Amino acid sequence: MAKPENKTEFFYTEKGLIAVDSPVKLQILNLLREKPKSFDEIVKYTAKAKSTISVHLNNLRSCELVEENSDPEDRRKKIYSLTSCYMGCSQEPFIGHYRSLLKIVAANGNDRFRFMETLFHVLRFGFEAYGIDNAPVVKMIGIDIGKHLSASFESSTPEALFNEIARFLEFHGDCRVSVITGNSPALRVEDDFKAGSMPVTGKPFCALREGIIEGIIKEKLEKECGVLEVECYGTGHNHCLFEITV
Repeated sequence: MAKPENKTEFFYTEKGLIAVDSPVKLQILNLLREKPKSFDEIVKYTAKAKSTISVHLNNLRSCELVEENSDPEDRRKKIYSLTSCYMGCSQEPFIGHYRSLLKIVAANGNDRFRFMETLFHVLRFGFEAYGIDNAPVVKMIGIDIGKHLSASFESSTPEALFNEIARFLEFHGDCRVSVITGNSPALRVEDDFKAGSMPVTGKPFCALREGIIEGIIKEKLEKECGVLEVECYGTGHNHCLFEITV
């Protein structure tokens, strides 16, 4: 895993949003985002002195960003895990896509549906234009929405639920959705409006939809799952593809 660049990252705790800009602290937090790690593993990964890592870990614990527990296999050793949620980071301002979307908003001022659709993407890219990558928090909001929407879904098996979600997306998104079944289920979304209006950014931009799908599945099936957009109009594809892991 690459070491973090010089930037600020944002983490959410029950006490609110905490900004972290220390390169060493970000190394530790990004390592723990993968899974809990021992003190020795953190020292090896960061290549810092034990005393330095100890100071940083104590500070992260005091901010309630990480927690310390005894290793069940060796009570003398400590295991550290993340107790906060990664919500986004600062980045170099990227204004180009934002300006192009502002023009599209103006062009669709008399089309109620298209105007609202483009307005959402202007807000999404507007954060990037002003130097903030907010995709993680947008997905978290989507998960919250999906969990609350789940009560209106009737299916109790994965395949039936995926088909029901597909119909829901088609109804609300003016798009065509195909369900891909098998060992790697996925939802393929084709949207003519996005195909003609959304800029190619080199990365997926449907974090809200990604979160909504994940929230519905998690709440309805009562299982841990992950939904990841692996192909998108933003990556130059002619569709969006959401891979589902249950």
